[in-house]
Amino acid sequence: MKNPQDILKQYWGFDTFRPLQLDIIESVINGRDTVALLPTGGGKSVCFQVPALAMDGICIVISPLVALMDDQVTGLKEKGVRALSITGGLSFSNLMTTLDNAIHGNYKFLYMSPERLQQESVQNAIKQMPVNLIAIDEAHCISQWGNDFRPAYKNITVLRELRPLAPVIALTATATPEVLEDTILELKMELPAIFKKSFVRDNIAYQVLQEDDKLYRIEQLLKNNTGNVIIYIRNRKGTVQLSEELNTLGFKSQFYHGGLAPKDKEKRLKDWKAETTPIMVATNAFGMGIDHPNVRFVIHTQLAESLESYFQEAGRAGRDGKYAQAVLIFNTYDKTLVKKQYVDSLASIADLKLIYRKLNNYFQISYGEGMNTKHSFGFAAFCKVYGLNTLLTYNGLQSLDRLGILQMSKEFGRKSTLHFTAHNDTVLDYFAGDVLASVIGKTILRIYGGVFDSPTQVNLDFVQSKTGQSIPVIEGVLLKMEAQGLCKVSLQQTDASITFLVPREDDKSINIISREAKALNDKKRAQVDSVLRYIEDTKTCKSVQLVSYFGETTATPCGVCSVCTNLKTATSKTEVLLIREGILNELELSNKSSRELTENLTFAESKIIQVLRLLSDQGSIGIDARNKYYKL
Repeated sequence: MKNPQDILKQYWGFDTFRPLQLDIIESVINGRDTVALLPTGGGKSVCFQVPALAMDGICIVISPLVALMDDQVTGLKEKGVRALSITGGLSFSNLMTTLDNAIHGNYKFLYMSPERLQQESVQNAIKQMPVNLIAIDEAHCISQWGNDFRPAYKNITVLRELRPLAPVIALTATATPEVLEDTILELKMELPAIFKKSFVRDNIAYQVLQEDDKLYRIEQLLKNNTGNVIIYIRNRKGTVQLSEELNTLGFKSQFYHGGLAPKDKEKRLKDWKAETTPIMVATNAFGMGIDHPNVRFVIHTQLAESLESYFQEAGRAGRDGKYAQAVLIFNTYDKTLVKKQYVDSLASIADLKLIYRKLNNYFQISYGEGMNTKHSFGFAAFCKVYGLNTLLTYNGLQSLDRLGILQMSKEFGRKSTLHFTAHNDTVLDYFAGDVLASVIGKTILRIYGGVFDSPTQVNLDFVQSKTGQSIPVIEGVLLKMEAQGLCKVSLQQTDASITFLVPREDDKSINIISREAKALNDKKRAQVDSVLRYIEDTKTCKSVQLVSYFGETTATPCGVCSVCTNLKTATSKTEVLLIREGILNELELSNKSSRELTENLTFAESKIIQVLRLLSDQGSIGIDARNKYYKL
């Protein structure tokens, strides 16, 4: 067996391991099931890659994202390590070739998604492989109490049946004590060695800023920035709008969301890493697998649904160990919005019963039947037929998925694709002779600017809402244009598939899981409450608040977060009175935002904000719908 220190030096060029890495590696080499809880950027991959290289055989790595797999496989190949991956686009013949290479080709790593473990050909091949280790990346995805629960992770336990003697290492960065316990149980790990590194990131300054004018605050933050930036927004439209506004202000930015074509995503990620466009305005689609050292700012412009999500996203800052800032900017409406999105739209037991009954009726499943049947599913059409609230219904389907009543495919939300292959002038000439094609085509061009460059995902429901034309009419026009050689189109008739896991028994099916369903809703409410407590607590160090949420109780104040820095510059009683008088005098004249008050008064902005909160708590001032303060 090779020495771990020699492997680290040979392939990574380092003389020493980071704290806990060697302990984790030795546990795995000794054949013990192992759990590694390391913060984002804490070097988790080394903890399974080094022991796999030290031992004879191949390591099977289960990973939730293709991007994550591709990055690690590419990185290993660049080091001269033989590694393979099984991704969704493989043909059957290429799949069999890959599996054969894993069995006979002296490869050291085989990466795959948990969904692949359902395939009989994959299972048969694994039985023949000389497996030395099973590595479960993002292991918290197996827990239904985790924020990133992924039902397919339940398939992982088949590996224990196929290779019972291979040790298992579970790796995660965001597990609460409750999720950790559930993860160990679900993975059937018996007396595992658990290694947990402090979640404290000394180099990250966690800033929480209440701001009426978010764009102004972002502009001030980025004025002297010299590294990469990620700005998170919770909707696609917002990423486009903010990116355009930043570009107008002279910042080089690009937007990123799940609706972009794969080529566009790859190009934008490459340009961001190269700092050609150092600012990425993104939804959480720009997520796991984004490992870049020189990120100086991670800015959230809206509240996350949980501290797990926020901590993971904020942790992408400062992976090089240098000073970085994780900034959360919010206003009063954001607190209302996060409750509306994630609490008010939770599906009750009565909602689950209604959704489940309508779903069975939709597919004409008889009572007592339907178990293990799979159906193509158009979510928007389903909601329209029964007049269901889309957000509540989607949350309900996710709950039914988590609780084992049905399985909703990962392709949920997949769109049709369109690519105009003819020259722009040729297409416009065609529109001039066909009024209907002109209405539909020009609408698409206004919404999706990249359709001339590459295949672009197109939401036909959205096009329908903009044009007033039915889906069949829109599809007919697109197919006609394709026949004329103007474009290439791929029409996706459904956006998901539903597999029923139990026979239809209507209310009885839901009654069985009602206690767990209620617990899931309670968990979601508690997560949102934790986010609100985090932004509202102005006395406890932000770093301490975050790591305490993950069960770490010994952390000390960081000295650099928004709370700690405010305490360092505590305002004297005399100064408070002067600022109070100045604010109230300004508000006598007219309602003003915090920015306007800062511009009109000579005191430091942080101190003005401090006194504004004090006056608000005392009931001396209020805030209107335009986020301007007024005197009560």
